[in-house]
Amino acid sequence: MRPARAYALVSFLVWLPVGLYSAPLVLLLLGRGFDLTAVAALGVAYGVTVVVLELPTGGLADVVGRRAVLVAAAVANLVAFGILGLATTAAPLVASAILRGVGRALSSGPAEAWFVDAVHAADGPDTDLTPGLAKGATASSAALAIGVIAGGALPVVVGDLGGVTALALPVLLGAVFEVVLLVVVLLVLPEPPRPRTTTRTVLAGVPTTIRTGLRLGLRDPVLARIMIAMGALGVALASIELLTPNWLALLTGDPASAGLAYGIVAAVGFAADGLGAATGPSA
Repeated sequence: MRPARAYALVSFLVWLPVGLYSAPLVLLLLGRGFDLTAVAALGVAYGVTVVVLELPTGGLADVVGRRAVLVAAAVANLVAFGILGLATTAAPLVASAILRGVGRALSSGPAEAWFVDAVHAADGPDTDLTPGLAKGATASSAALAIGVIAGGALPVVVGDLGGVTALALPVLLGAVFEVVLLVVVLLVLPEPPRPRTTTRTVLAGVPTTIRTGLRLGLRDPVLARIMIAMGALGVALASIELLTPNWLALLTGDPASAGLAYGIVAAVGFAADGLGAATGPSA
């Protein structure tokens, strides 16, 4: 399989489970007796884990290989989704949030790095990477759009199944797709040649990278404005993702229908993002 196709396929499978659990997540936790504050706290546990591990896990791909890190991400998410779909108490759900954060951090970057390495090895270092990267971004957005619609529709169409609540079904289906991702990564992502490094070198470089990034962001007015804007946007989006499903549930009187409505709205946004990624190289 050509690197661009393999990269697009893996990108799709990385983000499809995220789309599946996004629509029912808040409603599922509310239905298990947690209030919005507790749901937000689980979101904070997830977010902090991602932030703390983003740089170290990025360097880990240079040490053990892109494929190994993606496999580890799939395993972490598989366990996290299994816990999230079945657990009803706080402690395992906190563990699930942290594991989802670990999976997100591990899956952030290795597929892109694999694609760059594979293209450079096959076609030379001067090859234009933009079309292939755009295909991966389009596939990611398509996966989120399809996943969030499916995750919203599944509880309405199927209902409770074999003792599993309807809103948990998309989460458990996401776990199934993590197994699919693991198999696909092993089959279609042969490890290309790349510069070797060590764990000590990677970890030693993390503080320097953070300091350099913060210093640059604070001194450069354009970067500072971008950082402030992105921070504000992140807070706004997190608030929308937390409050909107609950508001829709109050409006419709049915959590499953609220998940479907939220999924449709979110899918429109992801589809627009995918369209932008697809047309970007020709702009």
